[in-house]
Amino acid sequence: MRRSIFLVLFSLFFFSCTSKDAKIDTKQSQSHYKLALELAQMNLFKNALEEFDLAIKFNPKDANIYRKKGVVLFRINKFEEAKNSFQKTIQLDPKDVQANINLGMVHYATGNKNEALKNWEHAIGILPDDNDSKALNNIGNFYKNEKDLPKAIEHFQKAVTYEPTNSMYLNNLGDSYRLNGNLRKAEETFFKSLDVNTDEMLTHFNLGILYQEEAKFQKAIDSFRKSLNINPSFSEAHIQLANTHLKTNDNESAKQSLEKALKVNPNNKRFKELYNKILAS
Repeated sequence: MRRSIFLVLFSLFFFSCTSKDAKIDTKQSQSHYKLALELAQMNLFKNALEEFDLAIKFNPKDANIYRKKGVVLFRINKFEEAKNSFQKTIQLDPKDVQANINLGMVHYATGNKNEALKNWEHAIGILPDDNDSKALNNIGNFYKNEKDLPKAIEHFQKAVTYEPTNSMYLNNLGDSYRLNGNLRKAEETFFKSLDVNTDEMLTHFNLGILYQEEAKFQKAIDSFRKSLNINPSFSEAHIQLANTHLKTNDNESAKQSLEKALKVNPNNKRFKELYNKILAS
């Protein structure tokens, strides 16, 4: 009898402790969550993840914490863990559009492109009146990489409809027009992108590629230089600038461009090969 009473008391004590340990404390959770965000902004990802875990411990049903944790995991290439975090977010909140978009990004980064497309298409249908520009832009990039340019253009156009002043979306649309052979429309769209943001590096670069194709070499040179003024370590812009100088038989300028490039990235094989080719010519 005494043994039975002991077991009952022990059980009551055990369940009492368990209940207390699992008690939700939203204030504590938010405190750890905010600290995690601050640490992530400082690129202290390990510490940020520890704080996210503590935030989850105090409020395991807050979908937003799992989503933000997933973003950090994705950033440090822990794709499987990121996928689990986004899936947990969706389990807790099936209408979390961004979690579905992020899950698609994980699938795309790990080579599961068709699954990524499904995630993004699903994200578009979750909320009827939502701004679906992010998912539409991702789908546009999917079709652009698959060389299905009409579908890419269709989705980029829809993204721009939601956000007509998004310079990145306009750049993607312009480059799809270029690849599809509509150079006039491409140039117009690139100009719109630069009207929004004069420092859109890829737009200057893609405009340079367009001018190369039109044999407007001085304009191409100017565009590549603008791209490099924004990001001096942009390797492809250095290569294209040197190639454009070569098209105008200006080997000296091409050599100087590559010398600048080699200062930024001395181990780049493409820089070295083209530089040696110019020296040998």
